[in-house]
Amino acid sequence: MDTLRGGGDEPDGQDRRGGRGGGDRRDGWQPPSEVRNVVRDSTIEYLVQAGYIHGDLVVNLPPPREPVDTAAEELARAVRAQWSAEVAAWELGDIDGPLAVRWLARWGTPATDGTGDRPVRSDRLGDIADTLLGLGTRRLLVLGDPGSGKSTLLAMTVVLLAGRHLGDVTRGVPGDRGVPVPLLLSLESWDAETVGLRDWLIGRLTEDHPGLPRVAGAHPARRLVRDGRVLPVLDGLDELPGHRRAAVVRELNDTARELGFVLASRTQEYRTLALRVAGASDIEALPVGPRDAAVHLLRTADEGRHEQWGPVLDELADHPEGPLGSALSTPLMIWLARRAHRPAHTDPARLADRTRLPTREAVERHLMDTVIPAAFEPRAHDTERLHAPGHWNPARARGWLAFLARELQRRRTGEFAWWRLNRTRAARLLAIPTLVVFCIVLTEAMMAVVTRVEDAYSDSFQLDIELFDRNYVFGAAILATGIQLATLQWYGDRFWEPRRRANPFKAGAALRSASRAVSVRRALTSLAILVVPGALLLFLAQGTYHTDAFTAHAVLGYILPSLVMLVIAAPADTVDAATPDALLASERRAALLTLGVVAPLIGLGTGAHSLLTGHGTVDFWVAFAKGMTGAVIVLVVVSPWCLWVASRAWLAVLGRVPWSLMEFLRDAYGGGLLQRYGGTYRFRHLRLQEHLAGPPTAALPAPRRQLSPATGSPEPVIAPGPRQPFTVTGPQRHRQPQPQPLRQRQPAASAPRLADFLDNPPPLHELPGYTVVSNDHEFVVDARDRRLPLGHWPLCGLFMMLAAVRMAASGNWDNAMGWTSVLFWPVFAVLVNVVAFLLPKMHLTLRIDHWGITASKGRRSATYAWQDVLAVRVRQVYVRGRNQRVFGPHVRLRPGTPEPPRMFRGRDGWFLVMALHVREATPPDLAAALTRFSGGRWQG
Repeated sequence: MDTLRGGGDEPDGQDRRGGRGGGDRRDGWQPPSEVRNVVRDSTIEYLVQAGYIHGDLVVNLPPPREPVDTAAEELARAVRAQWSAEVAAWELGDIDGPLAVRWLARWGTPATDGTGDRPVRSDRLGDIADTLLGLGTRRLLVLGDPGSGKSTLLAMTVVLLAGRHLGDVTRGVPGDRGVPVPLLLSLESWDAETVGLRDWLIGRLTEDHPGLPRVAGAHPARRLVRDGRVLPVLDGLDELPGHRRAAVVRELNDTARELGFVLASRTQEYRTLALRVAGASDIEALPVGPRDAAVHLLRTADEGRHEQWGPVLDELADHPEGPLGSALSTPLMIWLARRAHRPAHTDPARLADRTRLPTREAVERHLMDTVIPAAFEPRAHDTERLHAPGHWNPARARGWLAFLARELQRRRTGEFAWWRLNRTRAARLLAIPTLVVFCIVLTEAMMAVVTRVEDAYSDSFQLDIELFDRNYVFGAAILATGIQLATLQWYGDRFWEPRRRANPFKAGAALRSASRAVSVRRALTSLAILVVPGALLLFLAQGTYHTDAFTAHAVLGYILPSLVMLVIAAPADTVDAATPDALLASERRAALLTLGVVAPLIGLGTGAHSLLTGHGTVDFWVAFAKGMTGAVIVLVVVSPWCLWVASRAWLAVLGRVPWSLMEFLRDAYGGGLLQRYGGTYRFRHLRLQEHLAGPPTAALPAPRRQLSPATGSPEPVIAPGPRQPFTVTGPQRHRQPQPQPLRQRQPAASAPRLADFLDNPPPLHELPGYTVVSNDHEFVVDARDRRLPLGHWPLCGLFMMLAAVRMAASGNWDNAMGWTSVLFWPVFAVLVNVVAFLLPKMHLTLRIDHWGITASKGRRSATYAWQDVLAVRVRQVYVRGRNQRVFGPHVRLRPGTPEPPRMFRGRDGWFLVMALHVREATPPDLAAALTRFSGGRWQG
């Protein structure tokens, strides 16, 4: 800070040394006429100046920053912190020798330094970022083979662009507000057929970063996307089904050019699409050369182990096209080789043994198997951790990871979320029945205790009626259900879907977050759920015998718990994205606070009702226990955290996962096997997930070499070859049998499974009751189908679960009436099935030719001309808005085309052709016909 002083002009004849009365100053000091304090390049937030002010005070401040600039800066800071941690976990920025990965760049618009195809090194990431920002249309495709470093490039680009937006105050580098804030997102969460790119980005920003500074009183997500202040970085296009890939490309092409993006995909999956991203430049990863791989492995290895890497380096130099050289041509395999042989007890020379690893695939499988023990090697213990890291058995760890990989493959997803653990088959069969049994045991134990207390200490008259004994339990369960529904509706949450919650002990922040997270429509719906039943109860209570008892019950047992529940369930108003551990801790805290605060309040309402109706103190506590038990069953037992605990416990008992599953996932993440995308985990690479989901392949031991009896030196191991004919004449000298290398046992052919049949349906002409005529001019299917759809089982199952919870809450499990309400629903579902099979079947026809598609079901038919059809793909079948739990081909029509009858109308602008299968798969003969006649409209 510089201080500039200016002297004052004194009147003529005035002495500068004059005192107070006569104008003389004893110290000879004259106050300056002007003092200016100029602050340059300062990071201070407050400036305080003390002194006497003579005259006017003029303060010149810099122009205020726009709120959207502040929001963009906070978002960039959160994104950089998140992905800097990911890059550090991937071990990309802490090594001395960066891997030289070259990219073939094809820029769509002229760059400042030339155009055309030119190789670009990944360690010069700034060149790629500068060229991207200098393009007129900021659209970039990142292509490459599996494991070629696409995701790594995306993460490093995100960190670089976020850093450029923020600048570096410590080095005097100012931030560039013209650089958009990158957002790295997985395409798996985007349904491009129903949601536009802008709306999806706005939803993700609002959900992942709810605490961004408000702009005009609203979340800045819409403003940031509208002004082009964010740059979507989209990963995983190749992991989507074919029709979803095409939908993503179409939606990206329809997006305004002002909103740029970076899109990553495998080269083959992108080239097979009939569409191309319009106006996009692309860079394609080139294979890593053997010399670059050898230099990187040598630089990143410990100096004391350079000699052990000698055979690997020699193999790469002598046979660059061999199995090892071909395998180590991708950054993924090079990282696996470096990570797998980091422990001192490992021997990297085994990679050069062409007898044990004769092919590229064998080398890759060996690396993906050996990296797991290396990832769980013992490490130093952090005192802040509950469990010491690395104390996992490698063999069991591989089994646990394989189980998770198989589940992800079965669900056709790449994201593992802890709250979806109950969707595994074992958890579905065991966890939910366990919770029902727990509710029954809890209710019966409570009733046994309160019955003995009433018999021993209560002076009130008791009716020996089972229904009256349990009415408080059932009534509290109903009140808790209303509170749960109102809370979910207020925040727009999905049932059994967690969210990072605000700290309820900071009531002001929680209430502020609750007010920001609600909309007018959701608030009115929630208030209707809360106010209408409460007002109706108070209205009915007026003029009754115990008006005050009903009023206290409604206020203490319904209205007040609802307000407290809104505070507990308020979403966190933070900028940083959630992590799996943060989500689990938030749900655990919400469940425990519900158990300790909301459930007792509901019990207090029931107790007050009992007390105000003339019962004694003992009956008050009995009613309190009954009401609290009913609330606990609904609010706590069916919460995401409780389902997670029950599912994890059963899977741990069965040996599928460890007891400390989150600790295990955290250690696998620290070992580089997993990565985090927000609140979910993903495998480091899709190839690793696919490898673990397959049958386990044990690494073969090195064959022992026999000593020659003549020389005493090891004899060479002879590779197996084709058997040659031989002839034996006369006595032969006994020969030492030559050692044969161990052969890998071929896995036995497994029996066909139901899952394989469902994923790969047979052709239509092989199905009973189907007649197919197929030639070059037409494809005709004639069949018969049930009149009643069989999509009622999930709804009946839901009602059966609700009846089971009601039976557990009321304690009627020991009499026929309680079980009748539960068993009614499966019996009703079976009866619907029987009626559907007994009714005469409807006639179905399907005709596909060069003109279009004609489908009929009974007396109703629909015709779709190819000139009116935009696309054809397999979708979930909805009939009159109800999900039928089957799939079939649908068409999307051009705007203005007449719509077919109602039974053919699907959702989101799609129209049904024919319901075919329970999985999203198409019979091969039908797929071939659609490919042959649709003219490129088929998106199977």
